[in-house]
Amino acid sequence: MTNGRGNHINCPLIGLLAVKNQLITKEELEAGLIQCTDSVALEKDLIAYLLAQELVSAKNMERLARAAKTLEIRQKEYKFGAIAISKGFINKSVLDLALEEQEEDIRGKRKPRLVGDMLVDAGLLTGKQRDYILKLQNRVRLPLKKAAPATQPPAGEAPENKMTENQMPGKESSGAEPPAAEDAGELLEPEIIAGGIKLQVSKDFMAAFLTKTDHFNQDMLVMEVKEALFEKNIVSGIVVDEMIDGFIRSSGFKTQSFRVAKGVRPIQGQNAKLEFFFNTDYLKAGGLDGKGNIDFKERGEIPHVEEGTVLAEKTPMLDSRWGQTIFGDEVETIPGEDIPLRFGKGAKLSEDGLKVLAAVKGFPKYSLSGVIFVHEEYITGGDVDYETGHIDYNGNVNIKGCIKPGFKVRGNDVKCVELDGGIVEADGDLVVLGGINEGKIYARGNVFAKFIHKSEIVCMGNINVGKEIVDTRIESSGSCVIENGKLISSQIVAKMGVSAQHIGTEMATPCTIKVGHDGFTQKELEKNKANTRNLKENLQVLQAKRDKLKEENMELQKQITKLAHVQDRSQLEQAELEAKMADPENQKILEELKQRLEQSKSNARNAEKNLDRCFEKSEIIEEAVEKIDQEIGFLTQKCDDLAQEKNNILQWAKENPGNAIVMALGSIQPGTVIVGKHSEMTVDTLIRRSRVMEVLFRKEGAEGRQVYELQIKNC
Repeated sequence: MTNGRGNHINCPLIGLLAVKNQLITKEELEAGLIQCTDSVALEKDLIAYLLAQELVSAKNMERLARAAKTLEIRQKEYKFGAIAISKGFINKSVLDLALEEQEEDIRGKRKPRLVGDMLVDAGLLTGKQRDYILKLQNRVRLPLKKAAPATQPPAGEAPENKMTENQMPGKESSGAEPPAAEDAGELLEPEIIAGGIKLQVSKDFMAAFLTKTDHFNQDMLVMEVKEALFEKNIVSGIVVDEMIDGFIRSSGFKTQSFRVAKGVRPIQGQNAKLEFFFNTDYLKAGGLDGKGNIDFKERGEIPHVEEGTVLAEKTPMLDSRWGQTIFGDEVETIPGEDIPLRFGKGAKLSEDGLKVLAAVKGFPKYSLSGVIFVHEEYITGGDVDYETGHIDYNGNVNIKGCIKPGFKVRGNDVKCVELDGGIVEADGDLVVLGGINEGKIYARGNVFAKFIHKSEIVCMGNINVGKEIVDTRIESSGSCVIENGKLISSQIVAKMGVSAQHIGTEMATPCTIKVGHDGFTQKELEKNKANTRNLKENLQVLQAKRDKLKEENMELQKQITKLAHVQDRSQLEQAELEAKMADPENQKILEELKQRLEQSKSNARNAEKNLDRCFEKSEIIEEAVEKIDQEIGFLTQKCDDLAQEKNNILQWAKENPGNAIVMALGSIQPGTVIVGKHSEMTVDTLIRRSRVMEVLFRKEGAEGRQVYELQIKNC
């Protein structure tokens, strides 16, 4: 609004409301503003003018004052809510409910409660969050102080939160900036709002732009523009009043857009990533392809690292940030997922927490439970027998001889010259330079040997044999490959297929071969379940023991309190008795007082002895509880490791589906039983240079039930 000299005058809200409620005309308001041109307290002087000219009654002025105050509060409350939404403290539905409740207070002529206070009372906002937003709005309630005289900013320094030179009213760029490409790329159809202003909103609701039409009202007020925006539900990211004022007063913005509101663009979360600097796939050797070819995939040398070598590096997760449109609506984002850097024996974390380093020289390993280890190597000079006993080593084991009957070796990767009746549990590979005879093996990697006789093998990886497998039971989640020999009188379960030169002989018991089935995974999951159950049972026992000890300690604390009271009373009693003994009037009962004093001292000494015993017992109990807590923590971590291991096994099984194929470059003897995932067959005639594969034969019924069969094809 301008005066007769063309100067701009900010109109108090109470004057606008008087015009809006038709209590005065716009001309009467302008006349009042001209009279108050040089006023320091514009609103106060305008009210006095309107009352003095009897343009507005005192009663109506009170109503206008209440309405103006309420509107100012509501505008601040809208802004409060918009900030709370943009910070992710609340969502728009919560704000709407609070504003409705506040509006009911106003309609009921009750003192309206602040939105922030209502949200804090409802537990939807913390007191700190409320005060933080109030501070941003300069609404912090401070103790009353004497007003300090206004000070000018130092020369050459722009006042804080003031417009820069190119934002001053009257300049073309006043309050405006060219719309960013991401803001103004695609706009909705324009609409005309109050004062002849054209409003356009971006299609993603992240920005609003104003331009002046030929019918633009030069006397528009900042509050009128903001009210027009509020009517269009634009409540968030609105620019400061000075910039809107600059838009109004500028002679431009008829073609150039003025961005009046800007939303908060969301940031999508990104998952953390792990990069390994060693081969983590100890099951790299593959199975058989569709043509029956062996897909070995070069494994390379077993990696060996020095102390300090970087084994893995983590790219941290990028946190997501909730966005907010100019309408105050939240824009959902996909949060990133974190991946913990887990490491065990032989590894350590870097100072920045983003790398796993080798703590010792050795062989790196990434376990099924997602833990990075560096295994050192244990080397024996000869056989594993009565001289060495069983070997259980948390690392690689290199045996320069034979594992004798009945002796057990447990380690990560296990290597030996021969295995004759021994038992091996390997978390990685088992490499036997010679043969395996009457062995019992459980390996989570691959098994390599020249021959296998009368043995039982369960492994997650592949069975790779040079000459022959005889009288042996094998369950493998990989393939079973005999490069240059025979499979005789054996029962084989191999998820990824079987390959041999010859299967069976004329005189031997026929072989039974199951392909596409995963025997190891089922056994491993059963083992995992049993171990988890045992750990949880142990945890329950420990927790019950800890609870019992804590109850005992509580009783001891009660006794300690009582004994301390006895000591205190004894000290008071002794002081009273000594005072009485010093009084000449009590000479007749002096002996009695002495006896009572001695008894009191005796009671204090007994209480002190009992206190010492109670404290000692309490310390013992607290130490025991601390040890139990450590055991509980250890077992809980093992339970978590088993859960992670189970998930990894299931994921591995899913990513490595079975391959029902049997291949023989020589012959397959009659009587050999071959079982696929969905079908089976018994070979009735001698087959040469062939591969047996399970294929989809036909579909039956209305539901299209799939029927498979094993087909024999030439190699």
